Amino acid sequence: METNNPGKYLWTSFFLSLAIALTIHFSLIVETLFNVGLGHHGEQITLSFIAFDFSSTVILAFLTFILNYQFFKPFKAHYKLNFTKIAGSIVVTFVFAFILAHLFIVAKYFFDFQINQHRHDEGLFFRNFYCSAIVLASIFVIRLNYQKKSIELENEKLRNESLQSQFESLKNQVSPHFLFNSLTALKILVAESPELAKQYITHLSMVLRYTLQSNRKQLVTLGEEMEFTQSYLFLLKMRYDTNLTVQTWITDKYLDYRLPPLTVQTLVENAVKHNEISNQYPLQINIQTFEDDYLGVTNKIQEKLTQDDGTGIGLSNLSKLFRLLGNYDIQIFKNNQEFKVVVPLFKP
Repeated sequence: METNNPGKYLWTSFFLSLAIALTIHFSLIVETLFNVGLGHHGEQITLSFIAFDFSSTVILAFLTFILNYQFFKPFKAHYKLNFTKIAGSIVVTFVFAFILAHLFIVAKYFFDFQINQHRHDEGLFFRNFYCSAIVLASIFVIRLNYQKKSIELENEKLRNESLQSQFESLKNQVSPHFLFNSLTALKILVAESPELAKQYITHLSMVLRYTLQSNRKQLVTLGEEMEFTQSYLFLLKMRYDTNLTVQTWITDKYLDYRLPPLTVQTLVENAVKHNEISNQYPLQINIQTFEDDYLGVTNKIQEKLTQDDGTGIGLSNLSKLFRLLGNYDIQIFKNNQEFKVVVPLFKP
């Protein structure tokens, strides 16, 4: 985030110059207003003299801001500031303050203020150098503050780009062996039951369409996810028949809640992949919502003797997806009897 906005710098410099002048002359202004115009040494101090001193400090501060713009370039995040530039800035600034002090002295004599001129001239040199030092410190602070914000914005942008890249990468890791199994089942159905094969093709096309469209979204409604899950379960039941049953208890109010696409499919696939499903060991999967804005998928543990080397996105990647969405995470509960995964639902 680099900018070269002289207007912004001019206005910032002007208001800071006013603030610096007010800080330097505050005590004198107060004394003049409440002590019948007497200065530090008993001289008669008039409002016109105060106005002259105040204005001269504002002019010095403002011109010093302008003079040092090219040295510091405070609104350029990647501008390198080295020792030579800082030293040059200091030298030029104090020489400029010295010259301007002489010009103010000439102007002061021209207005013929009734004060101790010699004492005031010495104070003016000190005040100019003091004011210049404050201006240099202010520019440095402005530069540091702007660079900090620029770096934070750039880091946030890079982080968002990285998270988006990771998010898309994780969503694209849909199990390839699912498509292979589906086509194999379809081949058998076409030969044995053409009508059922048509239904199978309808559900398969919906699953594939949802999978492709999900890459464009970070979140979908639970209603959309469950509609897709029904088609996905239809395909699974063609493979496992009555050996696989799925019970759902979804409260209507949660149908508009949101979650990453393919979340339920991932949890169901995980249960199918890691458990024995047969006539001897039928598997039941329960999908339900909870009142504290969570959704859980539970299955009885009946592990296979030989585990599949699945390449699905898995629970680990699903956990990463939720963390990328804002430091949310899934919860996994496992005992000797049951395996349960609980994921948060996001309010619409």
